[in-house]
Amino acid sequence: MLAENPSYTNALDAMRGHRLRITPVPVTETGWDSGLIDAALRQTAPRLAYLIPDFHNPTGRLMPDEQRREVAAAARATRTWLVVDETLSDIALDVSPPRPFAAAAGPGTSEQIISVGSLSKSCWGGLRVGWARASSRMVTELARVRITHDLAGSVLDQLVAVALMDRIDALLPDRAAELRRRREALVTALARHVPEWRWTLPPGGMCLWIDLGRPIASQLAARALGHGVRVEGGARFGVDPGTHEHRLRIPYTLPGDVYETAAERLAAALAGAPARVFDPGLPEWVA
Repeated sequence: MLAENPSYTNALDAMRGHRLRITPVPVTETGWDSGLIDAALRQTAPRLAYLIPDFHNPTGRLMPDEQRREVAAAARATRTWLVVDETLSDIALDVSPPRPFAAAAGPGTSEQIISVGSLSKSCWGGLRVGWARASSRMVTELARVRITHDLAGSVLDQLVAVALMDRIDALLPDRAAELRRRREALVTALARHVPEWRWTLPPGGMCLWIDLGRPIASQLAARALGHGVRVEGGARFGVDPGTHEHRLRIPYTLPGDVYETAAERLAAALAGAPARVFDPGLPEWVA
């Protein structure tokens, strides 16, 4: 199994739960390295690869079309199936929404691509309705396998999803505008309270991938709990234990006025201040 490093935590947990051997390929501040992906595919010839090319979780990077074609061609050469996570493809904040990976991959390369997505990011986190797009043969096989694991999803949720999909083009601009405001609130608060931290502003997606400058993320995340802030250290997103200890992932999905409090509490935790007594008028968990 080939996967990006870092990557979506629940996907990594699913791979580990099925005892898959994971070959990591890095996603850095500048994105992906097609040469490294090609080399990893040729050396290990994995049956499956999992990618998040659209506003990658957690880095926020967006894979260019030319690179998508290169990756698809390399996977085709090794007969590797690509599972492409497009859950965040609608969350384009500073660029145009990307084309589906399979469309950018070019003719003759899409038969080994399974695209998956969800309305949970585009509309509302509580709406856990997803989708898969693949060849007709693969969709038939996936439907057969699903019966043995999940007889039926929530009918109400699916009806809500159908109604929202009819309005999705009208809803997304407001969704993006709100996330831009929240992202700006988070960036402003962090710059005020922890100016030594660094990040690259993502063109889309829902989180900042913070560079702390030193490997203290797990320690800081544990200490922050005592200050009423829940954040994930970078190691949670690593393929291998101990990696990304200099990173924090902080989402900008909460109301903007929360982030001033969150950043202030994170700064206190960073400085080693004693765990605070909470003001009853403030939320206990703010991030």
